[in-house]
Amino acid sequence: MKTIQGFILLLMMGVTACSPYRIVRNERDNAAPWTTYRTFSFVDTSRVDPAPGTIEYRSAMEQVKRAVTTELTKRGYRPVGDNRAAGQPDLLVNIGAVVNEKTQTRQTTIYEAPRYIGQYRYHWQSQDVPVGTYREGTLSIHIVDARKENLIWDAAVLSVLGKKGVTSAQIDEAVGKVFTKFPVENS
Repeated sequence: MKTIQGFILLLMMGVTACSPYRIVRNERDNAAPWTTYRTFSFVDTSRVDPAPGTIEYRSAMEQVKRAVTTELTKRGYRPVGDNRAAGQPDLLVNIGAVVNEKTQTRQTTIYEAPRYIGQYRYHWQSQDVPVGTYREGTLSIHIVDARKENLIWDAAVLSVLGKKGVTSAQIDEAVGKVFTKFPVENS
């Protein structure tokens, strides 16, 4: 009985540990005075015309900003908007997203080789065969010391995207995953 319970517990841990999001970059500046930072703001990108200027892209980036704001606020940082009376923020946050079209392949097996009768120098070799395409998205978050203009945290998370696009819950989960590696909690 204990063996079955142990197996079920192990299986549940394995299922919950699997995440569709993979952190592909997590670099921090150890010399940065992390405990002195209190406020943050997003880099103004209103003058930049995004290549994928669709409404879906813009709304997804706004959701990413909301998710980043939530994560930084949970860690004790205060957002400073465009209101200059509030002063210059300690940190600037820059976000970026890249979506690539990928081709899924599989290798052929010897059982798929054509039957061949004839010359002795027949050669068969396994090869990759395309079986489908999918989209892979990478979300990058850069945090910069606003006064020194130094990059102090550079993180990115990667995931395969569904055919219907990205939902708010998926964005929140991806941003939450990358912030599990955030260097410090501000008090």
